[in-house]
Amino acid sequence: AEVGLWQQQQDPNVAMGRYTFGRLHLLLRGSPRYEMNAVSPHASLAPLVHKHFEIQDMAGNPIFLSEAQLVLADPCAEIQQWHLDSATGRGLSVFIPLANVDLDRGPQEVLPGTHSLHDPRQNLRERWRRCLRKLCASHGAVTTMTENVWSAGDALVLDSGTLHRGLANDSLGAPVPILILRYDPKDRPP
Repeated sequence: AEVGLWQQQQDPNVAMGRYTFGRLHLLLRGSPRYEMNAVSPHASLAPLVHKHFEIQDMAGNPIFLSEAQLVLADPCAEIQQWHLDSATGRGLSVFIPLANVDLDRGPQEVLPGTHSLHDPRQNLRERWRRCLRKLCASHGAVTTMTENVWSAGDALVLDSGTLHRGLANDSLGAPVPILILRYDPKDRPP
């Protein structure tokens, strides 16, 4: 909490919350001090974001960076509950670790195919069929690990309707910082 209070003293536009024991969420959107630090990753992601939202872009529905947050997973942080970032449309969530994340330091875990459950273009039966087919193909949850580490700067890009969670940080070392950027169509803000 001291880090969050210090950040708020530096910039009162920074909001914070703890939604799981050991995880501090710092909402940076609207902060003139910290939002500029998201420009470089944002610029790197721009081609991918525009391709993902190509249909909305062509319809005159602009895309915007709806959320920029820094999540600090303290040592001994608990596992998060399964959650999704948005069920209102075709949002995009990008997770970028700012330090290497070992298996015991709280990588992300994803349930593949769960974004299909929110696709209004399909009937409910087809949504479940697509979701379960992908879950069975992956044998359940998948972590962000490759060779026992999620490397700093490696982005995890998810449809915002995908169920995911941060795993426990069982280490006794430094907190794990993860930058999260969210993109949404203007007509469907989070």
